[in-house]
Amino acid sequence: MAERALPPAVPASPEPASSSAFGSPLEPIASAVATPAHDTYVVKVQKDQIYRVPPPENAYLAERYRNARGGGGGAKKKQGGPACSPCVARTLGALLATAVLLGAAVLISLVVLRPGVPSFSVDRLTVRREARPPRADYDFFLTAVNPNKMTALWYRSGSAVLLHHGSTLATGDVGQPADGGEDSTDFSMVLRGKPHDGRTPKAVDKALAGSRERLALELSVQVTVQVHVGALGFGQRRLVVRCDVGAAGLSKDVHISSQSCKSSFIN
Repeated sequence: MAERALPPAVPASPEPASSSAFGSPLEPIASAVATPAHDTYVVKVQKDQIYRVPPPENAYLAERYRNARGGGGGAKKKQGGPACSPCVARTLGALLATAVLLGAAVLISLVVLRPGVPSFSVDRLTVRREARPPRADYDFFLTAVNPNKMTALWYRSGSAVLLHHGSTLATGDVGQPADGGEDSTDFSMVLRGKPHDGRTPKAVDKALAGSRERLALELSVQVTVQVHVGALGFGQRRLVVRCDVGAAGLSKDVHISSQSCKSSFIN
């Protein structure tokens, strides 16, 4: 039997490229050899399909680009920004004014409504004898020292009583001094003695007769005080003063051997 000649082998032409830019990434490998037991595939990943996380700067650049073109809400926020500055300034101003008012109120309450108590001292005592009716009048000269540095104390009307071991010797009014002072105030009081009707203490009679023995006297004063800051006058307070005085006799010019004065506000 005649043998038939086989035609020569023609090499396989390369596979044409996919016409689609996003073709199937899986394509079998053409091979002239026999296909193994397991098929082998090559995965092709195109460059425009590689995904990655963009850096944070890109978001800022994109927002800036949109704002420059007038898009998005960035332009509105930028226009509304400066309008908040006056609001913040007004709020801060209101808070500052409130703090100043509160500080002023506290200062007034401490300095004006609660002033320091003045201290008193008896500078001089003079006794005048009267014949009709027989009695002795007492002239007291006192000095009040104001401990407050920012306020002045103005003394108004008041009353005074002179006693000896609880027995009243003289009474009188406290006149208003000529002027108030920020540091000290000097004023005098004339106390009219009670008539000598036989009930005067014996120690007082002996002192009036010229005895130089120590005589214990008690001067009690109540006076109204008004607190001033410059030309402004504030509320009035009642001041009580008690002075324990030791006198060597009750001659015309009394020698004051000892004294101790205490004062306090009663309202």
